[in-house]
Amino acid sequence: MALLVMACSTLLGWGVSIATPTPQQHRAAVPLMVASSGSHTISSSSNVHTGKPVVIVAGGGIGGLCTALVLQNMGYEVRVFEKAKEYRPFGGPIQIASNAAESIRRIDQEVYAKILDASTVIGTRTNGLKDGISDEWFATFDLDSPARKRGQVSSVVIDRPVLQEILLEKVGSAVTKGTEVVGCEQVGERVRVHLSTGATVEGDMLVGSDGIKSRVRDVFDPSRRDPVWSGYTCVAGMAYCVPHDIKDVGYKVWVGSRKYFVSVDVGGGRIQWYAFLNIPPGGITQEQRDDTLGWLKRDEYGDWAADVQFLLDNSPTDEVEQRDLFDRPPDLSWANGRICLLGDAAHPMMPNLGQGGGMAIEDALVLSQEIAKLNLAPDAVPDGTPRRNLPLALQNYQKNRVLRAAAVQGLSRVSSAFLFQYQPPLDIEWGFPPKIKNTGPRSLITRACQGFLQNVAFPLQFEFLFSFPGRIDPEVFDAGCAGDFGTPEASSVSQLRAAKSVDQIGAVEKEFSGAVSGGTKGVKEWLDKYW
Repeated sequence: MALLVMACSTLLGWGVSIATPTPQQHRAAVPLMVASSGSHTISSSSNVHTGKPVVIVAGGGIGGLCTALVLQNMGYEVRVFEKAKEYRPFGGPIQIASNAAESIRRIDQEVYAKILDASTVIGTRTNGLKDGISDEWFATFDLDSPARKRGQVSSVVIDRPVLQEILLEKVGSAVTKGTEVVGCEQVGERVRVHLSTGATVEGDMLVGSDGIKSRVRDVFDPSRRDPVWSGYTCVAGMAYCVPHDIKDVGYKVWVGSRKYFVSVDVGGGRIQWYAFLNIPPGGITQEQRDDTLGWLKRDEYGDWAADVQFLLDNSPTDEVEQRDLFDRPPDLSWANGRICLLGDAAHPMMPNLGQGGGMAIEDALVLSQEIAKLNLAPDAVPDGTPRRNLPLALQNYQKNRVLRAAAVQGLSRVSSAFLFQYQPPLDIEWGFPPKIKNTGPRSLITRACQGFLQNVAFPLQFEFLFSFPGRIDPEVFDAGCAGDFGTPEASSVSQLRAAKSVDQIGAVEKEFSGAVSGGTKGVKEWLDKYW
């Protein structure tokens, strides 16, 4: 709870507000690039109103491709428009935490298996924080136990282009590269989308998965507020080496005063590293850019642990990139009629928890689940989702996602803030007389926080992160099992099944009510049975 409280405090400090769309806003998406007189309309389906529902996805990143995959599997016609002319490995390998991996498993079992085959497992090894100078462990965190007890795979990392290729094998024919969605408007029960080529396309709904500078966000924020600088710049590189502790350690964060250094084993004799520094945008000089590795080794991490120097010494210059980090305060309005946001377009966050891509994958699963539930409604039609009810599905998607995403955004911010406040902790060398090191106030606070982080904060944090997708309806894309807690809508699902065992939705909850009335003994028996 402590981390959740900190996260909520962070959200309040951001000044979060809930925006309720007005009827006028449903037509307020004026494109920044208006189609020229030579523009033309491309119909996304020859049978516009009676064929398959048509979904247009702005952005072909991980979230956009996963959305296309799950909706295509559901029988939808999907068209993805990606701004980049070619996919490139920007940002290095990506972490697929347990919650994201489980979401992919429910989206597509074949894709899930291919991702695991191409990944490097880090969750089963030691992971945690080390003092940047002494190289001593400050705190470790367990990524394996919270996943294993839920039947999930431990966290893995995979090369971004490999992940993209696996997804493109399934949905590549739906992707148009070199074309950006620059505007949209809702016309009746359709969405008209304006493209950077001057053409327009129409569909039944639009998913804005076009990143932190999303053009689809104009529907929700016509003022086009700029992203907020997070307080950090990041230098990333790839070291071609094998550290001495590679078999036992997967993920390390060396921390120091207003800077930290992250390394993660990505397989194949490679270590991806990230240097986080408190330098404002434009604060790195041309001289530092020309000799980035030398500048880091000499001026920023010169007296740090030998392992940090080892990684920098084994990194080629042409694979080092620097970028300033930006995010946004949490937005609680993601859906407007037939348009919704997904991934970084809705909730950009700091990379500290490795959950940026994972949150987008979760979004794709929940969005598709809410659409699938429409087929269970009394007015469902045999050939698929009633188009008129799609806005309801998008509203339910928003309600089921905004608080969790905002909490993870807050946790990511809190994590960054803590790491930058770190000072070498108070240290006492017992002898006669005893020697006391690091006696400043922040060193005392750091030492006082050590046990709390190790034993309380980190376990609660990962219990919360890996709890997804346990609270969404488990029976839309996955068979139920004992102990499932479904949403209120799940009762209608259970009626469609001749389930007579304890995995029927509602049975476990009813037994719990009876256990409570039976006193302590009854609750203990219930826990023994289901926990």
